[in-house]
Formats: sequence, structure tokens, C-alpha cells
Amino acid sequence: MGMSGLSPRFVDVILPVPLPGTFTYSLPLEWEDQVIPGVRVVVQFGSHKVFAAVVKSVHGTAPSTYAVKPVLDVLDPQPVLALRQLDFWSWISDYYLSTPGEVMAAALPVALRLQSETRISLHPDYNGDHSVLTDREYLVAEALEIQESLTLKEIGTILHLKNPMPVVRNLLSKGVAAAQEEVEERVKPRFVDFVVFGKACSSEQQIGEWMSRLEKRAARQLDVLLAFLQICREEDAKEVEKGVLLKRSGVSSTVFSALLKQEVFEIIKRRVDRVRPYEGPLIQPVELNPYQEQALLGIRQGFAEGKVVMLHGVTSSGKTEVYIHLIAEALREGKQVLYLLPEIALTMQLIGRLQKHFGGRMLVYHSRFNEQERVEVWNRLLDDNLNTIQGGRLVVGARSSVLLPFDKLGLIIVDEEHDSSYKQVDPGPRYNARDAAVVLAAKQDARVLLGTATPSMESYFNALSGKYALVTLDKRHAGLEMPLVRIVDMKDARKRKQVQGHFSQALLEELRLNLEAGKQSILFQNRRGFAPSLECNLCSWSPRCVNCDVSLTYHKKNHELRCHYCGYVQSMPQRCAACGDQDLRMRGYGTERIEEELTLLFPEAKVARLDYDTTRSKSGYQNIISSFEEGAVDILIGTQMVTKGLDFDKVSLVGILNADALMGFPEFRAHERGFQLLAQVSGRAGRRDQGHVVVQSYNIHHPVLSYVLKHDFQGFYFHELNERHRFHYPPYYRLIEIRLKHKDERQIERMAAQLIISLKKTFGNRVLGPTSPYVSRVRNYHLRHLMIKIEKTLVMGDVKKRLMSALEDYRKIPENRSLIVLVDVDPL
Repeated sequence: MGMSGLSPRFVDVILPVPLPGTFTYSLPLEWEDQVIPGVRVVVQFGSHKVFAAVVKSVHGTAPSTYAVKPVLDVLDPQPVLALRQLDFWSWISDYYLSTPGEVMAAALPVALRLQSETRISLHPDYNGDHSVLTDREYLVAEALEIQESLTLKEIGTILHLKNPMPVVRNLLSKGVAAAQEEVEERVKPRFVDFVVFGKACSSEQQIGEWMSRLEKRAARQLDVLLAFLQICREEDAKEVEKGVLLKRSGVSSTVFSALLKQEVFEIIKRRVDRVRPYEGPLIQPVELNPYQEQALLGIRQGFAEGKVVMLHGVTSSGKTEVYIHLIAEALREGKQVLYLLPEIALTMQLIGRLQKHFGGRMLVYHSRFNEQERVEVWNRLLDDNLNTIQGGRLVVGARSSVLLPFDKLGLIIVDEEHDSSYKQVDPGPRYNARDAAVVLAAKQDARVLLGTATPSMESYFNALSGKYALVTLDKRHAGLEMPLVRIVDMKDARKRKQVQGHFSQALLEELRLNLEAGKQSILFQNRRGFAPSLECNLCSWSPRCVNCDVSLTYHKKNHELRCHYCGYVQSMPQRCAACGDQDLRMRGYGTERIEEELTLLFPEAKVARLDYDTTRSKSGYQNIISSFEEGAVDILIGTQMVTKGLDFDKVSLVGILNADALMGFPEFRAHERGFQLLAQVSGRAGRRDQGHVVVQSYNIHHPVLSYVLKHDFQGFYFHELNERHRFHYPPYYRLIEIRLKHKDERQIERMAAQLIISLKKTFGNRVLGPTSPYVSRVRNYHLRHLMIKIEKTLVMGDVKKRLMSALEDYRKIPENRSLIVLVDVDPL
């Protein structure tokens, strides 16, 4: 630093707490030359709590308002984040009106943001080898073998140390311990059964003897043994995954169990990564068709002009192949590439495809990873930033991937850019990963491609106004026609008695023809459970959640009522709680009900359901998708999970059971979301032949349906744009939503009314509300919403400063402090 010893030094640090601004600490002399921005230091905050804080700046100015505490320790020899990240964190904090600590908590894996309350447990892979440990580390490891987990504070007591963080950091880096947050559901490590030779086959001679024996009396068992030897030879390995072995040998698990009993084989359980590295030969990007080639040229031209490029490609037009060519180019330049997907757990099919192209240069990052896997990806990127990357690096990730420590970004692809999953709702920062990606790219001089078949209104507006470059890919791959859409009038069908259960005769006929042709079908019903509610036929009483203002949903499998907001569960009542009558009836229907009806209507068909209830475990989702892909399922029923980029060759029919439910929500994006969902789910039909789509509706004259029928995105866009302009909504106005929460209903009414009066002094009639949301009580908190509509001619920075100042003044009044106030910039 060159200032050593001349004057006292101070650091401004970011703490993972939801408080505004940074905090200043004094820097002891011995660390002056070690501490630079991006390094973590240990500091005391409050009277007892200890935190690992990130240094934002080093300077010589002591704060005038409070006496500074010293930094207790330095945790890192090198920064744990890319320095340009600090600038990006500041932008997120300023734009989305969140605190720097909220951004830090969202960005850093928990193992890097240690604090007194952080819980430490033994790493599931730790083999008990104490030889690599110091005395203090051994004491902690020994304590963790007795107790499942300990807080940092408890570890400090065991070691008689005020600051145990350096010891814990070493245990984490040696893979002995793992950090976890109590509030976070811990992801269980994934263990897979591997097959090895057992005691009866411990030599070449014994293997030969068993082969002769089985040849004479157990041909199916011999098939397993031969398949095992063949796979071992092909992969130069001594163990084979059990699932792979059974598939290759084509035998049942009963045949395999017989070999286990005879000790020909034994099973060892091995922990495997959730996204396992691809080890096969890499394949080159395929040759593009003329339309894709034209799109690629258009994208390059947009990049050359320094613009964000919007690729508007109809479903099944081959956008992914265009992406692969662009990724390969950026990697050849030694750049980092970020490929953002809305929900990565739902796109393992695509990840497998990308791995075949980019192999070990590809990293995957998402919420189903455990902490060690997250830190590993984080550290790989930090290493890339310090060293020259050989052939570049591709990161495929969900929303939080924009917060990774990139420093050599060349390209960001935001696939399905319209998807609402890119918006973080709770906790803060309430950022939109698509919009943040555009800013991140600008800060790193990288290029951005937004791709979708159904662009968001804002992005398409930017494209047509010339802010973004627009490239269109309107031909389906291999010259396929867009699917034929048929809208069925359910009112008329019911009058004519052409409905069975929740199916029109038209849809049942299409399903029957599809089954006979050996094709697959997808049915879309965006509501899980058996029936949305139970109702007394005499007095209309309906069981409701004790914590939330919603009816409980009936789930037949467990014969229980469940709240989809807080998880409250209640057993099925036998009689009405209001009048005592026993005539309780189901109202509405969900995916579980549809599944039951289908199995009665088509007993020979193999039916599966894809929703939150069947995919709570990651393997649950993967198993259903794999079965469908392999043709073991004829009809797949699903919620909006089935719209997320799945590509199945044999699907030629899509049925949408209740289109009206998608467009009936009382909020300004309802039509946009309805159109996008209908178009996306329709796009799953006919990926190899022209498909059919049947849409069931009670309101066939709804304007959105006419645009879906004609695959007319532009017509829909201009119709919707006209409405947005008329009622002062994006893209013509900006929105800030203020969400209020309080446990007392009368109090929230009073406080909301007062806050409106206060805000109107600053913003006038731009403030709307308070309104009760669709569900006005969740987890025993009453909710009210306020909205501020801001013309684009106003400077947003000034507007936000005035808003925060008004909220601070409001909070200064003691009786208002119990109100929880959440600010959401650009709400969805």
C-alpha cells in the first residue's frame, strides 16, 4: 500500500445484515499490506456478534460519528470476489433499493459468509482422517462427531477463542466440515449404488469358473456378468453404476439380487455430483440451416453495433443450435460465457446436450446444489480470473448465477427471457436477473442475447424502438409447420352433453387417436392437487387455512387438505364445521383429479403427473422426464413445469384444460402471462411432425385466445401495448410496489392509510392504493399493497431518493415501526 505506519488506516466493509450502507473499522498495522477490496475480514458487530465481512474500500478517514472497533482477523490471502463485482453489487443495491448486506447474502455461498450463528457440521464425505488436522481443528472435528452441528459461537467456547473463524475456514477448505444455515433446507448428498466384484470373484480364475457355471444353469445371470466385464473394459474401470448395468444387461433386479446373494458382486454406495462431468467424446456444433445462419449473421451485426440483441424465434426453430455456435466462438476467444435459464432443475435435458459440446469447460450453478458444490464453482471462476483460461469457460445457471465472480465475461445468453422466474421476490434484493444481466454485461464489455418465442412486453418494446437489435427466426426446424390450434367451447359442449368429467369429446377423441398412433400427449392444468376446495353443499362453508386467507386444497393421495402458501396440513373433515351437514363436495379440479379421470377413461394408457407434489425430490422430476423421454409414459399431465423448454420427439398433442384460469387474475400482466403460457405449452406439440393443440375454454371470444389460435405474437403485442399506454403501465411507465405486512388487521389499515397520505405529499396522484392482494393474509400476516407509477421522463434515481426519505420519515414515528415495509422496483 505504501502508506504503512504513516497514518491510521480504515476499511469500509459490507456485512451480511439488512442495514443500509457500509461500516467502518480500523485496520491494525500488521494487516495494512494484506487487506485490499474483496478480501474478507473478521469484525465484531453489536456487543456479541462476529461476522466475516467483505472489504469494499481501504482509506485513511476515521468516521466522525462513532468510535471505530478494530478488524479482528483477515480470512483471505486473495479477494473472494472479482473486484468489478463490488461495483455491480452497488448497482443492484441502488437500483432495487436493497441494502449492500442483502446483496452480499444473496451472492456469497453461506460457507463464505460466516457469522456467529452459522452452523457447522461434518462434511458427508469426510473419512475420519485426523492426520491432516491441527490440534484445534481436531478438537472441533471430534466435537462434531458427537454433536450433529455447532454454531461458530459454540466452537469459540470449545476452543476458548473469541474468534474461531480461521480454524473453521481451514476445516471448510480441507473438506472436513460444511457450513449450513438453520433456516435453509439442507440438500441431501446424492448417493448412487455402484457394483464391484464380490468375494466369490476376487481372482481371474474365479471369474472364469463363474462364467462356466452360469452358462450351464443361469443364462440371465451370465448376461449381467458379461455386461459388467464389457462396461469395465470400455470405460477402463473396476466399478459400474447399478442402473447402467441393469439397463445394458436388460435383466430384472431379481436376477441381479441372486448374484449379490452368491457374492459374485457387491454394492458400494458412492456420493456423486448432481451434475456429473461429461466424459464422452465432444461433438462439434451442427451445421445451421439457412434461416439459423441468417439469424446468426443478424446477431453478430447487432453485437458489432454494441447493442443487446433480442432473438425472437418461434418454438422449435432451433434457437439452441444458434446459441451453441455463439458460445463456441466466445470460448475460443478465452472468454467466460453465462447461459441463464429460468429454472435449471427443469432443464437437465438441455444441460446434457450442452455437456456433449463443451465437456469440462462447462460449470452448472443452481439452488439444488449443496454449499460445497457452490463454493467449488465460485472458486473455479476466481481461479479463471487470476489465470489465463484455456479455451474459455461456460457457466449454465439459474437467476443467482448473475451474482457469481465473473471478470472475463464475453457473452451472456438469457434463454426464455420472458420468464417470471428471473425475478427474485423474497427475500431482497428483489432483482430481475435478465435486467441485471444487461447491466453486468455493460460493466464487463460483454455481449447480451435475449432469446424467446414469446418476448416480454418490455424487451420487445426495446427491440422495436431500436434500443435493442431484433433478430427473428420464424421458421420451425426441418421445415415443420406450426401446430394446429383448435379452441373448444366448453359452455356449448356441456349444453350438448359432450363432456366427460373435465374433458370435452373433442379432446378425448384426439387423445384416443394419438394413443392408437403410438404418439405421446401432454395435458396442461396449472393447478396441483385433486380439488382446489371442499365446500358444504348446504351452507357453502369451505375449510380455510388458519394462517392464510385461502381455502385449503384437497390432496387425494394423502387424503388431506393442504395450504399451498404456508404448508399447513389438516385431515379431511367428516362434516361441515358451520352447520354440521355431512354433504361436503369437491369444487374445481387440479392435476391429481385429472390423473384419476384419465386412468378411468383410458385404462390401457400409461399416465404420469408432473407438478410440485411429484417432484419434491430432484430425482422425482428426473425420473418422470426420463420415463416420458423413453416412451414409458403415454400421457403427461402437468402444471407450468411442462412449458419449460422440454423437447420430446413423440409429442404430437397438447391439451390445455382450462385456458380461462390463466387469464383471469386481477393484475396488469395477466393477459401477457396467459398468452406466453399458452404459446409455450402449445410449442411442446409436434417437434418432429405437425402437432395438434386443443384449448378448452368457457370464454372462446377472449382476445388472447384469438392471437394464440393464429400464432400471432405481433398482433397480441400491439393490442396489449395499446392497453398499457392507456392505463399507464410498463413499458411506458415504471412501477414501484410497496408491500406492507402486519399481524393486526386494524393496525395495518390505519398505517397504510397514513403512509398513503405521507407519500402523496411527495408523489401526488402517482400513488395508488392501498389494495388487498388476491391472498390478503399469509402466515398470519395481513398484507396491503401500494403502487407508484412513474413517467419515464422523470429521473429514477431522484424518485428513489425521495421515496426512501419519505419512508424513513414515516418510520421515525415510534408506533409505525412494527409495520414491515418491503419495496419492489419493477415488480412482476
